[in-house]
Amino acid sequence: MKPISRRAALLMAACIPLPALAAVPKPRQVMLYKSPQCTCCDAYADYLRQHGFAVTVKPTNGLDTMSRWAGVPEELEGCHISTIGDYAVAGHVPIEAVRKLLVEHPPLKAITLPGMPSGSPGMLGSKQAPFTVYAIGKDGTSSVYMTV
Repeated sequence: MKPISRRAALLMAACIPLPALAAVPKPRQVMLYKSPQCTCCDAYADYLRQHGFAVTVKPTNGLDTMSRWAGVPEELEGCHISTIGDYAVAGHVPIEAVRKLLVEHPPLKAITLPGMPSGSPGMLGSKQAPFTVYAIGKDGTSSVYMTV
């Protein structure tokens, strides 16, 4: 039996499928807009990264304008706002709510965790009570999305 050449061996190896590489999903892209002085927003970006998201952080002084664009009323604003696909995610929203949003694809503009609750993802302190995440509908109405 004649040994195969190095070139033939390399060509055959190139034809072998690599299912492990093909099965690795690309991380979901997130653009997180925050106040230039805020550090808890950077901690929230790290939280999303720990859960498999590719996060780009962009400092801005226009968060209130961005919240209006996303339909988030002032009383439901978070301290930063992210865009993930077609959705806005305002504040320190727990990963359970973000994943639910991305899996279910409801007809919403945004979800939000108002304020900066102690113990929420990226915030110091301990959780004092369940977090109420609100949904912002495409028509501008808000309702409870989930409690975590």
